[in-house]
Amino acid sequence: MQLRRRKRANLAVDLTPLIDVVFLMLIFFMVSTSFQVANSVKLDLPSSSISPEEPKEEKKLIISVDKAGQIYLQNNPVSDQDLSLKIKEFSAGRADTPVVLRADANATHKRVVFVLDQLRQLNMSKVGIATRIQEH
Repeated sequence: MQLRRRKRANLAVDLTPLIDVVFLMLIFFMVSTSFQVANSVKLDLPSSSISPEEPKEEKKLIISVDKAGQIYLQNNPVSDQDLSLKIKEFSAGRADTPVVLRADANATHKRVVFVLDQLRQLNMSKVGIATRIQEH
């Protein structure tokens, strides 16, 4: 009796190339994706030839003034009477909380000065004005 040896086909599937391709795609999408901070208040910021200095990654207060004169605190509309109170609430009474004032280029000077006066009355010392970089 002669026994025949059966040859078994190697059925192992090498997943290494598949994993390599998936990682390469992941890296490609991570590198090519750009993130943009979405602001719900649509403003046309004035331009400046000097790039603005951003506050450190700490909790900052953003106050916006649109061209109609409406004031927004952290993208929420606020009345003139409640502005001081809302600023105090957000900053927890700390005068060193960074503030970024975003005023539309067509906003009246009177509204911007009003916001700055409110900040001065609260002794807010770190106030910056947002601009966009001037294109040459």
